[in-house]
Amino acid sequence: MTSTVQSNDVREFVVTTLVQEMNLFVDTDALTDDSPIGTGGIDLESLSLVELMLRLEREYDVKIPDTDIEAIGSMTLGQLVDDILKRRAAAA
Repeated sequence: MTSTVQSNDVREFVVTTLVQEMNLFVDTDALTDDSPIGTGGIDLESLSLVELMLRLEREYDVKIPDTDIEAIGSMTLGQLVDDILKRRAAAA
């Protein structure tokens, strides 16, 4: 079972990466677990989504196949966090 601290770590990594490293404008005050990664939420375009996935792979030592990127783009922030934690647990 995944602890809240781990979920918070992944969530913080995603938000920090988007804002500070990828220089995307994200209203962090309005961001919730229900915020879509794509349209109507964070609005990540395909190249930004790929960049974020590469950073998540490096940070959390997970593999995200190219075939999964489109599905990840339709997730919410909370679903993305859960997905990364599941991939990490499966790799362990």
